[in-house]
Amino acid sequence: MIRTKYSIFDYLIISENDKNWGLYVTGSGNADIPPHTPYPPTKHPKGYMFDWQNGRILTEFQILYITRGSGIFESKATGRKKIEEGYIIHLFPGVWHRYMPDPKTGWKEHWISFSGSIPNDLLNNGILSREKAVLEIGLNEKLINLYQEILELIESQKIGYQEIIASLTFQIVANIQAIEKSKKFFGIEFETTINKAKIFMADRIDKNINMEKLASELGVGYSWFRRMFRHYTGLPPVQYFLELKLNKAKELLVNTSLPIKEIAVITGFESQFYFSKFFKNRVGMSPIKYREFSRGK
Repeated sequence: MIRTKYSIFDYLIISENDKNWGLYVTGSGNADIPPHTPYPPTKHPKGYMFDWQNGRILTEFQILYITRGSGIFESKATGRKKIEEGYIIHLFPGVWHRYMPDPKTGWKEHWISFSGSIPNDLLNNGILSREKAVLEIGLNEKLINLYQEILELIESQKIGYQEIIASLTFQIVANIQAIEKSKKFFGIEFETTINKAKIFMADRIDKNINMEKLASELGVGYSWFRRMFRHYTGLPPVQYFLELKLNKAKELLVNTSLPIKEIAVITGFESQFYFSKFFKNRVGMSPIKYREFSRGK
């Protein structure tokens, strides 16, 4: 894993067995580019580096997800496109392209490189399109988590990780397609609003959130927000937030030896008593019993 001032990335050695899966990952990373910073980040292999004047042609597929900032993208198939927060950029083998963040804003990018018979079939069958390389999907928590999970698995180098990250990459492709379809029914503004709320909640597990105030900050009415959030996630906002807290508590109980009182603080409960009561009501056993049960005691 290579770490620079602004980026984290790695490129993988591919075996014949990896290729037999039909989709194999060749590299992944992210970069958080501040305004007025040279681009692209350094230390990438020669076949991946490029400059704006000359552009680049890859021999594989790549998907970039811009989650902050803005910039421009240009390819032989699409012409020049403005890129904003929440845009996906598809790169295709054999297609000249170039892209860069706006010097005034910079941007944050997540990327995955891959190849194989499966993405080629998707391209040949029209599911992926060189002419539709730029998609506006909004901020999506699930996609961000998939990119992050792939990077963590690459860094861990656990046995069989190549097969797992291939599966996660296909999930990225499938989720992008699903979001594109949902836009026909709800529109990108709806999708973006709900995902901004989900990301806001995930970043504040240790706090309490006033959902009416959150709706106001998102620029929507609370009744609409509550109804549409439930339609999209299956849970009303307050219940969804409590589920995030519960899942975080379970993770800490299983994977750490932190005291129950500290876990209560980390998950935003006002006291150990209230946390333990909530946990038992939802799970059917106390936090201590859950920890013992999960460890086979």
